Amino acid sequence: MKTLQQILISANAFLDLEASLPTGDELTLRTDFADRSIWDAAATAQLKEFKRVYETSVTRSSLASISLPSDWREFQNVPRIYNGGVWHEYTEIKPENKYDQGEADEYCYVLGTPGDYTAVINQPLDGTFSSVYQRFPSGFATLTDKCELPDPTYVITKVEAYVLEGRGDERFPQLIAQSEQKLVNMIGRGSKTPGGGVNTTPIPRNPLS
Repeated sequence: MKTLQQILISANAFLDLEASLPTGDELTLRTDFADRSIWDAAATAQLKEFKRVYETSVTRSSLASISLPSDWREFQNVPRIYNGGVWHEYTEIKPENKYDQGEADEYCYVLGTPGDYTAVINQPLDGTFSSVYQRFPSGFATLTDKCELPDPTYVITKVEAYVLEGRGDERFPQLIAQSEQKLVNMIGRGSKTPGGGVNTTPIPRNPLS
């Protein structure tokens, strides 16, 4: 997988006709563009590269709070608690809708801010809380960091588009369109089931985008 340095060199070869790493302010600017492109992708769809499984033990009470991982962004499936050989589903609701629920209903809602989210579980059971969630991107902190997406050419093209847009170059809409098509292709490949089958469940747009 390509590193940030390789991505920036590839973009520079197109933008400045020189296969070398940009320097100074241009390096800082294009690094930000590359990082932004990763976040753009993560905000557009639930990509498998940002999928994580979180499990922790819970105990019975009328109301339980569970600290979610620091990279938690949103649930990808209905959270569950495994108890007595059975998975119990706790549908996520908006916090303000808890007043419409019955006291014995099994549901959850999320409170907090990025990096410090908490899931509030109504009527939890003794067992294991399990959920599949989407994490926030790690981004590019150093030139040796590897691209988190399966198609680094998406990032390369997006960097090129951002730079051309800043220059007022009329070619930038074409590159934006190309990068969007690459993202669509990534989403399509990510929806395949193991073994090459197609997952017919549509990928929802991220509500945080």
